Amino acid sequence: MSTGIVATASLILLLVLIMAGVHLSTSLMFASILGVFLTTGRFSTAMNVLAQSAWGQVRSYMFGVIPLFVLMGLLANLSGASKDLYDAASLLLKRVRGGVAIATVVANAIFAAITGVTVASAAIFTKIALPQMTRLKYDRRFALGTIAGSAILGMLIPPSLLMIVYGSQADVSIGKLFVGAVLPGIVMTAAFIVVVLMMGKFKPDYIPEVQALTDEEQANFWRVVLKPWPIVLLIIISLGGIWLGFFTPTEAGGVGAFGAFLIVVFKGKFNLKDFSSTLIESGSTAGSVLILMVSASTYSKMLSMCGVINVIRSFVESINVAPIVVILVFIAILMALGCILDSTSILLLTTPLMCPVVADLGFDMVWFGIVMIIAIETGMITPPFGMNVFTVKSSVYGMEGMDNITVNDIFAGSTPFLLAMVVVDLLCVFVPQMITLLPAMM
Repeated sequence: MSTGIVATASLILLLVLIMAGVHLSTSLMFASILGVFLTTGRFSTAMNVLAQSAWGQVRSYMFGVIPLFVLMGLLANLSGASKDLYDAASLLLKRVRGGVAIATVVANAIFAAITGVTVASAAIFTKIALPQMTRLKYDRRFALGTIAGSAILGMLIPPSLLMIVYGSQADVSIGKLFVGAVLPGIVMTAAFIVVVLMMGKFKPDYIPEVQALTDEEQANFWRVVLKPWPIVLLIIISLGGIWLGFFTPTEAGGVGAFGAFLIVVFKGKFNLKDFSSTLIESGSTAGSVLILMVSASTYSKMLSMCGVINVIRSFVESINVAPIVVILVFIAILMALGCILDSTSILLLTTPLMCPVVADLGFDMVWFGIVMIIAIETGMITPPFGMNVFTVKSSVYGMEGMDNITVNDIFAGSTPFLLAMVVVDLLCVFVPQMITLLPAMM
């Protein structure tokens, strides 16, 4: 059987399995093994490719960054950091119209620097921020959209699991990806704040008038505002250490996890049951990501054996368009895939296909990784399968006054944030220094 037919059949099979609900790692592994077997005619070769992929991932020093940063985020949440951050931002911004919504964006941005998981942020801040916005008479759709939209910062602001997966698949420095995402993360946060301010100006019925601080809030102002200082200091140490060259990303993850553990202990939140659950959840998350990376590595090797990458390269060279047009087409494909697949699936499916072409065109691979992740993350708030939207919907279950909220309401409320994401991604494309400046200074 020709390699072209094998590659096409395996890709179709892979998409069919995913759409049928088969787990991504199982789908990737089955399609890859079958593809290698049909290409070589030897089942032992397919097993050797799988074994090499597994061994290569398991012994990778870089993989240690995943469980450590996941553990850091879980321990930080156990310490109550998410509520402290929200309370501080909310009080600090109360004098601004839309201040509570902006506080949700800011708290999401800071919390993103310790979690790296979008869905976790969406679930946590639905419980924390929504009751406050509801009490202040924010438009419900806009309030829910603010939470779902700003939660995507979890995958853009480092540490990010998507960046770790991309770095391992594209053979790109994870440290440079983390540092390169800082400025786009700040710009994205600023763009979301602008969205809230514009809604306050052009849709004043969506956002309540500014309220004065109560006597109690004035008395406790600095105590509440400064309460999250340990978490902010931990973020500065972890990410600053990577930028200044004091730590590798893996070492920074270890420092961050240990620092988060100390915060839990000193705040009196430590108990054996919760700590054990946190360790188990961290191991479960890291294990599932490892299996995905092994499967994706096998899939990438199968594509290479079938010559798919060379075919794509030849096609791009033959169409005779400006290189930036190819990038824009790739972004459009990634955003379209976001409507039907989850973020990790898209990244694992497209990285082996797109990155060799982008490298041949002479683009910086750190830059493309960040651009790629922003494009993929739009899928978290686009119908029909926006994961953040469904997370928020499930989190409002049982809340007073939320019985008639539908996913369509949340999708509608998220639309302004979706548009802001597209604008920022295009800004990164046409002003690449936003991404490449800080890594160049490392």
